[in-house]
Amino acid sequence: MDTFSKARRIITIMEKPKKKVLIVAGGTGGHIFPALAFGRWILESGEAESVVYMSGSRPLEAEIYASYSVEPYCLALSGSPLGGTLWRNLGRCAGLFRSFVDTKIFLRKERPDVCFLFGSYVSLAPLLWCKYLGIPLIAHEQNACAGKTTKLASHMGVSVASGWSECRGVNNAFHVGIPVRSFKRLSRQESASVLGVKSEDGDLVIGIIGGSLGSAQLETLITKISIDTIKTAKTAELRLVFVVLGDKNGASFIPFGSEVKYVGRRWDMAPFYSLCDAVVCRAGASTLAEVATFGIPALTIPWSGAADDHQKANARVFSSMTGNPAWMENEGSLDEMFADLLSRALSARTRRVLENAGDLVNNDASIALWMFAEEKFSLYK
Repeated sequence: MDTFSKARRIITIMEKPKKKVLIVAGGTGGHIFPALAFGRWILESGEAESVVYMSGSRPLEAEIYASYSVEPYCLALSGSPLGGTLWRNLGRCAGLFRSFVDTKIFLRKERPDVCFLFGSYVSLAPLLWCKYLGIPLIAHEQNACAGKTTKLASHMGVSVASGWSECRGVNNAFHVGIPVRSFKRLSRQESASVLGVKSEDGDLVIGIIGGSLGSAQLETLITKISIDTIKTAKTAELRLVFVVLGDKNGASFIPFGSEVKYVGRRWDMAPFYSLCDAVVCRAGASTLAEVATFGIPALTIPWSGAADDHQKANARVFSSMTGNPAWMENEGSLDEMFADLLSRALSARTRRVLENAGDLVNNDASIALWMFAEEKFSLYK
């Protein structure tokens, strides 16, 4: 956007009547973090007078929102009624029924001017009530394979904005990207201090990310890397340090005597990303978007149990976009891909050392999503 266009946009914003925005996001961090990034940009840019959030009632959801000093309106939903045991599903169905009542009361009280749905089961009641009440709706799909609620929204005529260039299961989705949190890039020394990790200048730090729900299976997979691959790293006078995002639960994660540090569950990811020379991660959409923003070499290992194999779809599109490979469990050689990751990490390290610490801000997806809504609904006419 050139200087003239920016100035014209600022003047336009000043003249606009302020709006109230509702953002619905729950379930996991993969839905919530992009929603929070988008909501923060809306307020900082002056596009709306207020932003209110709606989520489910999982403790994880409350913890994530609280870390951003946001208090959402919580629906009595702690999971999808389409998965789990019979008794659990009956309880969730009761919660789903209650959510329809509570959502109606909330919408009539708050009267939002526009609603953005960020997927998951939490979005079902707001989707149906907003359609009934005539509240403008946009569904944002973070995954390359649309979830059930997004598919339903599309069938009901709701416009869908997609996080990736591919959005399987939805026709005519408009690609805007995935809103990403702003980060402060820290120095290696500061990052290590914050995380409590002992790391020398010559160490190669490999981050292990399992997503907001964790992934013990991912750690188990990494232990399968052959000792020959680790020996190759040592021959090159590299000491590998594995930094695991999460707590140590159950079996020990000891990849052939390398240094391993568990840093617990963290919502401020800046120290973690700043320290890592490379990451091994699941293919959650929000994680991949953040890794791409930081420019960290990655090896993705999609979770095979993800609904509709959406993590495999994410990993495939992410690979085509960034060149970072994906290893499908039990397909191909994990050793070869991990050795390639170490090589790419060494090449990237030189470039990253030259980068100054500072803020990493990428609002492109937030801007594109808001402009998509403006075009659809002429919000300020």
